[in-house]
Amino acid sequence: MTKSKKIESFFDHFPPSVAEYCFQLWQDHPFDFIVSKTRDSKLGDYRFSPQKGHQITVNHNLNPYSFLVTYLHEVAHLLTYQTYKNKVLPHGNEWKQAFLDVFEPILDEELIPKELVSVLRSYLKNPSASSTGHSPLVEILKSFDPPLSTHSLHTLAEGQAFSLKNLHLIKGKLRRTRYFCKEVHSNKNYLVAKHAQVTPLDPAID
Repeated sequence: MTKSKKIESFFDHFPPSVAEYCFQLWQDHPFDFIVSKTRDSKLGDYRFSPQKGHQITVNHNLNPYSFLVTYLHEVAHLLTYQTYKNKVLPHGNEWKQAFLDVFEPILDEELIPKELVSVLRSYLKNPSASSTGHSPLVEILKSFDPPLSTHSLHTLAEGQAFSLKNLHLIKGKLRRTRYFCKEVHSNKNYLVAKHAQVTPLDPAID
């Protein structure tokens, strides 16, 4: 992705009020920033290699506030690595402090909705490895999602999670006109018509 495309990505995916701040973090601590395709296993990640340097990815389909939380979660990993390398736990006290530090400048009700600021202040006192570990944060972030829309199953990528009639399923291989799908909680297999209208589901932050 070129620099101009990266700039566009920041303003396309972040809340406008904090996009410049997030862009400046990328300028101050350069890394390869990738707006990723939807992944069932995670919303974002941070990686470092001597050959490629620092890389942060965030899934493209997140609402702006979920995108922000995921991005800063991963930037905190980068900052922790820069200071401590691999000498500390991935989600230990050093990362928790970095996460708070990087969020603090924008925990302002003029930049972020008041109700979200309140939940974030509580969460950031002791953030979990995944945002799904703090129910109030999960709920407030969901409130910013657009209304759920359905898609024909055949348009989803293999491995995509989706819901259908209160079942939480993972799309598998096509067999003639139906897909093999596995139910997440029971591991039971179902055959689902390829034109069935389903609701895609998002994974959690790693």
